[in-house]
Amino acid sequence: MDLTKRVGMNIRAIRKSQNLTIDELAEKCDFQSPYLSDVERGERNITLQTLNKILDALNVGPGKILIPENVSELETTDIREELIQLFLSMLEDKNEDDLRMLLNVSNEIFKTYKKN
Repeated sequence: MDLTKRVGMNIRAIRKSQNLTIDELAEKCDFQSPYLSDVERGERNITLQTLNKILDALNVGPGKILIPENVSELETTDIREELIQLFLSMLEDKNEDDLRMLLNVSNEIFKTYKKN
């Protein structure tokens, strides 16, 4: 996954775990909410100074943003989104035949899983 997206997803997960709205975090950082929203979606390539402001506002160290210590710390929806993004990134360089084969194999796995 793209580092910008991973950082944004982790910022969002930590913000939510602290029960902060995007407006509240933006105010703490002295940013506009739409800007911070872009950051969380990975649509902004932020500077280290910006990252530092966010880290200070969330009261976390850089490791927490770059690599969560524990996947279970992320919101369930964030884990799902990250897993989907990881899966999609694995498929990006595959040709059409490989994608069709993976689709067929996945369908068979899901059919078998549903039976049990």
